[in-house]
Order: sequence, then C-alpha cells, then structure tokens
Amino acid sequence: MREAFGALGAAFSAVAPWVADVLVVLGIFGMTVGIYGIVRMPDVYNKLHAASKVVFLGVVMLLLASAVTNDAAIIMRAALIGIFLVLTTPVSAHVVGKAAFLRGYEMETPDAVDESGRGLGKGPEDDRSAA
Repeated sequence: MREAFGALGAAFSAVAPWVADVLVVLGIFGMTVGIYGIVRMPDVYNKLHAASKVVFLGVVMLLLASAVTNDAAIIMRAALIGIFLVLTTPVSAHVVGKAAFLRGYEMETPDAVDESGRGLGKGPEDDRSAA
C-alpha cells in the first residue's frame, strides 16, 4: 500500500508545476477580467461587485497555485491568507457599499431598480413610482 502512495506522490510532483502554472494563468485571467470590470462599470455599486470578484477569483487561484508546492509552511500561509480574504472581502465590500449608499451615490445602470425608496435608481420603475 505504501508503494502505491509513493508512486502517486511521485506522479503528483511531476504534474505539480503544470497544475501551478494553470492556476496562475486562471488567477491572472480572473484579475484581468475583474480589473476590466472595475474600469468599465458605470457606478460605484457595480465596480464594487467587480472588485470583490477580483479578490476571490484572482487571488484565491494564486494562493492555490502556491499551495501546490507541497511545502507545509507555504500551504499554511496560503490557507491563512485565503481564510482572511474570504472573511474580510464581503465585509469590506458591504462597508464601502453602505458608505456609497449613505452618501447618496446614484445607480447609473440603465435598468437599476432602487428598492431603498431613496430615489437612487434611474430605472423606469423608479420614474413611475415618483409620478
């Protein structure tokens, strides 16, 4: 039984650099798409959504690529960083979104529906309710 795991470990160590490279490419692709979303989105709420996706899709993929090294210290650091990001990204996105809401930033998306009742949306539903 031990010989089977030894062979499996040797096979994984041969494939690990390829897996790490694929994860790095996926992480860079996720970050690129997210940055493109931050630049192209019309309002702060949509930009915030794109920015939070950059953290999850991009950085977590890069952390997984680091964890493929099979070094216990690197795996532990990558896991701690990943846990920290997964816990803090939604909280920080919520705080920034709430600050934008409290300052009265309007939603500039054409079909935005404002469910707060503060008139932040510019969609057709908001125009009918104001009349």
